Amino acid sequence: MAHRSVKLMSCCTLALWSSGVLAAGLLDAYSAARQNDPTFRAARYERDAGQYAIAIGRSGLLPNISVTGSYSKNAGERTSTIVDVTQSLDYYDKVISIALRQPLFNYDSFVRYQQGGVQAAYSDAIFDRKEAELAVKVAGAYFDALLAMDKLALADAEIAAYGAQRKLAERRRKGGEGTVTEVAEAESRLQLARAGRADALDRVAVAMRKLEGITGTPMGELWILRPDFVPIGVRPGQLEEWYVLAQDNNPEIRAQRKAYEMASLEVNRSRAGHLPQLDFVARATRSENETISTLNQKTAVTAVGVQLNFPLFAGGRVSALTGQAVANRERTQAELDATVNEVLVEVKRQFMAVETGVSKVAAYEKAVDASLVAAEGTMRGMAAGIRTNTDVLDAERLMFVAKRDLAQARYEFLVSILQLKTAAGVLSEKDVAEIASLLLPRSERL
Repeated sequence: MAHRSVKLMSCCTLALWSSGVLAAGLLDAYSAARQNDPTFRAARYERDAGQYAIAIGRSGLLPNISVTGSYSKNAGERTSTIVDVTQSLDYYDKVISIALRQPLFNYDSFVRYQQGGVQAAYSDAIFDRKEAELAVKVAGAYFDALLAMDKLALADAEIAAYGAQRKLAERRRKGGEGTVTEVAEAESRLQLARAGRADALDRVAVAMRKLEGITGTPMGELWILRPDFVPIGVRPGQLEEWYVLAQDNNPEIRAQRKAYEMASLEVNRSRAGHLPQLDFVARATRSENETISTLNQKTAVTAVGVQLNFPLFAGGRVSALTGQAVANRERTQAELDATVNEVLVEVKRQFMAVETGVSKVAAYEKAVDASLVAAEGTMRGMAAGIRTNTDVLDAERLMFVAKRDLAQARYEFLVSILQLKTAAGVLSEKDVAEIASLLLPRSERL
């Protein structure tokens, strides 16, 4: 995501309640995380530090001006060996000088200037990667919390259903239609459901703590996924098109390309050790001093010229540095190739996750519908005497499993979309906003 214009929608501004609890939409959480997540704050400062590389590199091509000055006071005496006379030798010395040096030809400094721009672009790419990772982290934590809450709600519904079934089994036993085994079976399912609820409650607390750790503030009531949500595939719809997007935009690939470019420039900079350096030099000196034999002597000297430094032999250091730089360049090329392969594998994985996610959600929706019909039919069958209490319990268990699987599949699908676009390097705030638009406050539930 481009960092140059970070403008969130007005609806995701940090609106704090009087209690200090953050409004709990997904965009609210994302906005808070951008401000408070310590990992992201570190990434932002890392990016800012990288931008100074341009100015640092450019400084080697600009004039260098320095001013130096000195003052000394000397004290002493001189005694004649012929006559007993002592002479004071106190005198002072004052010097001020200003010097200017302007590089005329310095290939090392020129390459450093080029490296500064590459370093800044590298830090931009790293920041873009971490910015996208933050969006996925926030969404993942948000949906983990929603899933934990859904499972808690299903656990409550399961307890209510098994409790009702236990009461029914008890009435049937007292009426002579049921057995003690049926009552025990219902009681067992009820207690297991209660244990499951305790686990679900713990998962809610952990998920909320994780989300609040990212946002840096307590969260209010989370928004829920729209009941009419229908997952659709992503565009472009061809895997090869996502490969092309990733090779052009993925921040890891971009960063590794800049690393290779930096290594190539380092080869050039190492070879610059064989080249001469030419500087324009100007100096003006003013001095006022005394000596043993002079008083109040003033001097003014101005010098203008060029200085040439031509290296002849450095003990093989330049050649060794160049060889080292060449080896590092080849290493970064290999790392670039490996990064491209890893990114393309991740793109394929997330693309398949999105494509299969659509099918999984559709299948689980049908499974939920079928399980509801089966549960109702089993209840009627038991009333007619052709199905047992155990059959009803099994049907209800399958229904709740299908509902949990459906909830998990929906959230996994949404996260997969963000992960796919992250892998392709095209994730933007618009994408986060589109995902957020699928949520609504619990008070507005359809």
